[in-house]
Amino acid sequence: MPPSSDDQPEFSQLLRMMEIWRNNMEQAGEVTKLWSNSIPMWNLDRQVYALMLAWMDVGRRMAAYHVIASMPWCKAYERYSATLADTKEEDAKRPGTFDTWRAIANEELISNFRSQDFFVAQRELLRAALDLRTRQQEMADRVCKLFGVPTHRDLDELTRQMTELRRELRASTRAPRDAAERAAASPDKKARDES
Repeated sequence: MPPSSDDQPEFSQLLRMMEIWRNNMEQAGEVTKLWSNSIPMWNLDRQVYALMLAWMDVGRRMAAYHVIASMPWCKAYERYSATLADTKEEDAKRPGTFDTWRAIANEELISNFRSQDFFVAQRELLRAALDLRTRQQEMADRVCKLFGVPTHRDLDELTRQMTELRRELRASTRAPRDAAERAAASPDKKARDES
């Protein structure tokens, strides 16, 4: 069945549909511009998320470190309690008992601090803390950039430039003064050479 003229849109309707389509595309372009302009905010959300993950990682590493760091105290207590069980009550009150506790505690602490588990826990905690510090600095730089506040790097660069300018100023004021001192010293030197 051939299409009738009633089924096909008129030219004016086609133009109107194209105008609507073009307007929609322009609005979509505006949405794209808004989306691309909001990406820094999306990136900020990702940075906040990364900062939170780094904070939680530090907490987890700190807990693991505390478990390993508390082990020698428990072992020292057990050993000291065992030595106290062997002594009489009068002997436990004598002055040397603290020295016994200190010797046991030092021995356990030193052996724990030299253990591989302690080194691994300490290394992982340090790495997590440094990662957290890096994330905090990135976040601070990002927020400063958003609000137009100078960042730590900007202030460091400004301080470096001021230091260089001060050195140049000192050198430029020192050069004429040194030349004048040499000129004043040269007649005295000539007088000494002549005599």
